[in-house]
Amino acid sequence: MFKTFCKGLALRVLEKNNSNAVRLMVRSLSIMISVIIPSYNSENTIEKCLNSLQNQSCGDDYEIILVDSSIDGTPQIVSSQYPNVKFIHLDEKTDPGTARNIGIGKARGDLIAFIDSDCIATRDWLEKIESAQKSSYSIVGGVVHNGNDEDDMVAWAGYISEFREFLPMQTEHEVNHIPTCNISYKKKVFSTFGMFQGQYYPQEDLVFNYNLIQNGERILLDPSIQVYHHHRSGLKDFLNHQNKIGAITSKVLKVIRIEGAFIARHKIVAVFLIPFLPIIKFMRTVSAFLRYQPEAILKRPMVLMMFALGLVYWIFGFTRGIYEKNYYKENDQRRLYE
Repeated sequence: MFKTFCKGLALRVLEKNNSNAVRLMVRSLSIMISVIIPSYNSENTIEKCLNSLQNQSCGDDYEIILVDSSIDGTPQIVSSQYPNVKFIHLDEKTDPGTARNIGIGKARGDLIAFIDSDCIATRDWLEKIESAQKSSYSIVGGVVHNGNDEDDMVAWAGYISEFREFLPMQTEHEVNHIPTCNISYKKKVFSTFGMFQGQYYPQEDLVFNYNLIQNGERILLDPSIQVYHHHRSGLKDFLNHQNKIGAITSKVLKVIRIEGAFIARHKIVAVFLIPFLPIIKFMRTVSAFLRYQPEAILKRPMVLMMFALGLVYWIFGFTRGIYEKNYYKENDQRRLYE
């Protein structure tokens, strides 16, 4: 309260005097935030993402770091239109977890906020993050809207497939995981617990957050912290992505003890239980959407057929991941269980 009063007073004085000293006072009362964005071939979405970040309501006490390994027009777009963005270009294609680690190493902020290059932040995104991070939580994130057109069935299927636990209209509560398209950490988290492990992509954030929970940290989901996520619109891309998520999920479940780990680690039991997994996933997902975002299904019931098709590809990938040789090192397993 006192800090907010001082900041407001300083701003009023600033309007009258335009004093550099007062400017420094205002800056000292704010929390420096580093926004980190991993990017690969993002020329179709990066402008909307960066525009949303440059128009934040919290003032200018934040930096934007884009870690990019694109071979499309993304570097040209950023260098020509966004000179204030700290742009790091990598010569080789880099997974998002590794890109985020590079960004963390360059960050000056006390808070690290992550968003994806295919997401759009609401205007008060950083303001809400800063407010929530003043609590006892070191990890705070929010909810995800679908950022595609209303009639894009494939994109809606992608949204329904991946974000049932992070829908708007929820109440504030503790969770075990929030994806890195809308999450923030106090910087000390990384110096204490290490960085993302890129080999687990696209579940490297799940593994990282699991490790934090195992070490006593808590994660807060604040529904006022909101982003809009742009999903794949091509059917082939959607199905291939679901297959990849299924495969990596079963492999990750071999090294972290969350729901489904028993099936992933017992091949004989999996034979009997795998056929039920798509049904359970379908019912849970539909139930979540009917509770928190019913219009997503009621306005476009045909999307459920697309979602069900995606589940078929997901379970094929999940099964493949179980029976393929696990390529994660045994010492990774021991460390994750500590």
